[in-house]
Amino acid sequence: MKIPMKKLTLIALCATSLFATSNAFALDKLKLIGDQNIPTGEKFKETEIGGLSGLVWDKEKNKVLAISDDRGNVNDPRFYEFDLKLDEKTFKVTPTDVVILKNKDGKPFAKNITDFEGIALFKGDVLVSSEGWINKEPPINPEVFQFTRAGLYKSNLEIPEQFLNVKGVSRFGPRDNQVFEGLSITKDGKTVWVGTEEALEQDDRTSAPNYASTIRLIQYKDLKPVKQVAYKLEKVPSIKVAGLTVGETGLSDMLAIDDNHFYSIERSYLPLAKKTVIRLFKNSIDSSTTDISKMDSINKDLKKIKTVDKELIADLEDFKGQMTAKFQDLDNIEGICFGPTLPNGHETIILVSDNNFRKNQRTQFLAFEIIP
Repeated sequence: MKIPMKKLTLIALCATSLFATSNAFALDKLKLIGDQNIPTGEKFKETEIGGLSGLVWDKEKNKVLAISDDRGNVNDPRFYEFDLKLDEKTFKVTPTDVVILKNKDGKPFAKNITDFEGIALFKGDVLVSSEGWINKEPPINPEVFQFTRAGLYKSNLEIPEQFLNVKGVSRFGPRDNQVFEGLSITKDGKTVWVGTEEALEQDDRTSAPNYASTIRLIQYKDLKPVKQVAYKLEKVPSIKVAGLTVGETGLSDMLAIDDNHFYSIERSYLPLAKKTVIRLFKNSIDSSTTDISKMDSINKDLKKIKTVDKELIADLEDFKGQMTAKFQDLDNIEGICFGPTLPNGHETIILVSDNNFRKNQRTQFLAFEIIP
């Protein structure tokens, strides 16, 4: 059906008006300040820098802490500290320390016990999320640990039962390697958010080119779980190779602003196209957002529950031409944190990729100015 030009103009004007007023809080834009790349295999203090899956900025020391998801197969589970230089035109991180994380016995974690993915600072301590190893026998459940800044074990946060592999119960709990990728704490240091990479077994199927799955986020107050909300992922981008579209989409990290607003990174990997798609969203929660913490499963209520409101801020594909000429492609971005505020009052964010310790990947840092 052909639509008259006048009617098309009216539709466009209405659409523009709706877009401008629907979620004004979320309409930020990004400006690339710089990028930095560390090749796979680079060493620091007898460890290999790699597997960086989560970031947090220590404002007091102007350091960036980066957690490695090394299960102990390359070096002991650990996080790195980087000195940070970031202004309107300059971005550089320099490793200054590596902290080996210790278990309850004060020893480094054994191999293949943890899969650390997220990191946050809480009152001087370090919170770290682990995906566990669900397919291991017996299964190792996801966890959130509290360590001292020196890496000594202090405690474990309570994990709601919906996120646990319960013995004898099938199709319930987390999927292997798709659990606690997201971990962040609000700017006031009071509220912690934890998010799964993909849907829990009992809640939904995983994302596909024709399907967007729904995941859970946990809100903690005083390190106690108080709320859960549902977050809808995007579909896998429809990039066809030989007539096929194959891939997966997941939440790779989140960055809390306050109790009701946060940024999220969704990473889509398309193996046939050998391509990684990275999208950044700004999200909001209000009184109408459904608290699903009392629901063992949301599968039958997916059309009824009110999920988190989200707005696309950036597809990082748009910035590839501005990156270092030798590295004008995106790697496996898994971490995000705030950086220092610029003299013009604008905030900054820093992203990092997990190189999976593979020679054909690298550790990629990206720094952006947030244009409100």
